[in-house]
Amino acid sequence: MGFGPPTTTNPNDDHASHTFDQRARLQLYKKNAETFFEKDDSKKDVLNPLKKNRGVVFPYTPNIFLSRSANYASMEFKGANFPIYSYVNSSPPVIPLIATFTAGTKEDGQYMLAAYRFFNILTQSDFGERAVKTGTNGAPPPVLQFSYLGPFGFDRVPVILTDFNMLIGNNVDMVPIEHSMSNMEDGKGFASAFGDNANITYMPVDVEFTINLQVQYSPRRVRKDFDLDAMRKGHNIGFI
Repeated sequence: MGFGPPTTTNPNDDHASHTFDQRARLQLYKKNAETFFEKDDSKKDVLNPLKKNRGVVFPYTPNIFLSRSANYASMEFKGANFPIYSYVNSSPPVIPLIATFTAGTKEDGQYMLAAYRFFNILTQSDFGERAVKTGTNGAPPPVLQFSYLGPFGFDRVPVILTDFNMLIGNNVDMVPIEHSMSNMEDGKGFASAFGDNANITYMPVDVEFTINLQVQYSPRRVRKDFDLDAMRKGHNIGFI
């Protein structure tokens, strides 16, 4: 069950309101999206379906198991029947998602492939000779924004993608997904084993991604903006 068809929002605004599209979304910040996606709109690369919204808008309502914990240290005394617990700290929740994608149409298939590549790239750091030349070598994966449900659900929560999994079953139909394949800037390219079919990647007609997101607020934001009293009074201060 979902929230219905999307409506147009401003994908280039980190603070854009998604009042009319409450589907779960995992987005890059604007400053990161500008360097992450291909700037030339004429080049329809494999990630192009995600460019408009700076990331993935989940086509179906994902399953989310959410919990959070307060950590206490146990103080035990000889001969006592009950320990005394001393509060230590609290831990923000890990956000695990199980998200379904289908490839019933050409566009859906391209979106599924783009999402797979997006998740894959977001678990790796920048590395190699090109990164050394541009000064980005060692850059970690970017922090993302996760939005879902509304202001007291997940309102542009800063997260990092720690891992994702997908199961490609041996009894599911595969569909060919056409995509562009351009050479590297130096004119060189990877010699694909698929030859004339290098512009086609097969994807399952339906698949589930298991995605784990870890909350990643900056120390400055936590120190400056966290206000438990404001949360008790029903204010949305941007923390979950």
